[in-house]
Amino acid sequence: MLEFASLLKIKREFASGGTCLPITNTQWRKGAFRLPAQLAKVDRTDGEGGLCEAIFLAWKSLASAPSPIKHLYSLVPESDILGAASSCDVQLSSFGLAFDGCETDADLVRKIGGCLRALETEFSTFHLGSWRSDPNEWKVGKDTAHFIPLGRLGWRPTKDPTQDRRPFDQRGLLRVRLIPTIVDGATVRLERPDHLLSPASVNFGAVLFPGAQFRSQETVTSFFIEGIDLPKGRSIIAKACEEAHSQGCRAVVFPELTIDHGSRDLIQQQLRKKPWAKGAPPPSPHFVVAGSWHQFEGSARYNVATVFDGHGIQLFTQRKRLIFKDPKGRVEDIHPGNEFVVLIMGDALYAFGICLDFCNRCYDTAYGELDVDFVIVPSCGNATTMSSHIETAKDVDLRRKTRTFVVQQAYPDIPRAAGFVLKPDGRPGVNPPKKLQVAKSWTIFRP
Repeated sequence: MLEFASLLKIKREFASGGTCLPITNTQWRKGAFRLPAQLAKVDRTDGEGGLCEAIFLAWKSLASAPSPIKHLYSLVPESDILGAASSCDVQLSSFGLAFDGCETDADLVRKIGGCLRALETEFSTFHLGSWRSDPNEWKVGKDTAHFIPLGRLGWRPTKDPTQDRRPFDQRGLLRVRLIPTIVDGATVRLERPDHLLSPASVNFGAVLFPGAQFRSQETVTSFFIEGIDLPKGRSIIAKACEEAHSQGCRAVVFPELTIDHGSRDLIQQQLRKKPWAKGAPPPSPHFVVAGSWHQFEGSARYNVATVFDGHGIQLFTQRKRLIFKDPKGRVEDIHPGNEFVVLIMGDALYAFGICLDFCNRCYDTAYGELDVDFVIVPSCGNATTMSSHIETAKDVDLRRKTRTFVVQQAYPDIPRAAGFVLKPDGRPGVNPPKKLQVAKSWTIFRP
């Protein structure tokens, strides 16, 4: 049996990181009262870095609170948070946060929330908009969280502060993001292209392949996709790449397990050469998810999605994390990935998942831990698969107002449709899967 001192050490290690052991309301109150002393120890000579650390400490205090306490934030209007922020002088010791020891839980939540807002405002005033060359270097909390100086998307409507009672995960931070560096046991890696993007890009493009035929290699216990036949596949790919430009797309998504190496090379070639362009081409899409494919990386097979920018430059790959099991009990013959990629693109953050990564309903979704604007999901499956995507999309919408874009190739075939598309419009529960069926190879949607 572990000794008490060892247990206490483990507890402190968890509490200092991005993941915390469960704590009682009383334990949280004791930790909250220690927060001013923790803030007073922040190294102010580090300039902007000191502000980032202070923001992290205040954020973690509320983010790790038991739900009854954290819920109190949703009972405090933004006008009260702003009032508490105005009385918090961040130039003082402990960044202006002070308690008299008689505060109720609601008082603590309001004061810490106000301090957090004041710190965030100070940072946005101090910060000049510059980024380090590698965004993964900007970490806080002893490298337990990524600090991202990017606020919320403009499509989120401005609310009257007296009426704004959104929960902490939607309103605790408004000008910056904090994302744990480890989520659900996987490393979170940031990607940020260094070239400018067209602010006019709005649409999301979905590509499906009518009549696609999968060729699989199967055993009694496992399977993998070794080939696919795509009727008119080359023309569909070429047309999608052209339309992605002409229709001003932010994102274009091809579905899971439809893009083999030849199709992936064709997508990249089309994006690079833009053979349809006459004179100056229209703005390129922000990024293109070239579906996914069962492929070897080293000695192991993975289900891999490749993401290009609008000029055909490969930005990164995302490996599927959860292994699929078909109705006959055969297991997808792949190794699981162990990384989440968050793409910082223009005015928004994007996370990615491949089919089961997002739609598995056996566990709380890891995507709720990622404070992003959109989750992008290439998928392959039936109406039940899409039903599960819808439920997870409802979860992340409820928690963070994160929008989800799922492009799902139908498997097995369904009458008069090539697949399903879940629009990134913030209304994931409005339509059942049958009404999300899409027959066309190319469709666009607005968030």
